[in-house]
Amino acid sequence: MGKVVDLVARLAAANAPDADCVRQDQDGRPLYRYALEYRMGDASWSAELWAYSFDDAEQRVAAMRDSLVVLGQLKAVIGP
Repeated sequence: MGKVVDLVARLAAANAPDADCVRQDQDGRPLYRYALEYRMGDASWSAELWAYSFDDAEQRVAAMRDSLVVLGQLKAVIGP
């Protein structure tokens, strides 16, 4: 008899995010990278954020609508 293949595990692995799209917070909980899109004039622009879930990402965007401000231009980024 041939090797048994766990199709559920294979599907989960195939649908899992790449390693650069998952990280852990200080408590070891996974954070996931989400893509955002907004329109300005006739153009579409994108941004990204880290959140614990899709619902958390939506809550963070809602908070941005209420309180987002520009702090200043970045001159350098250190680290990943």
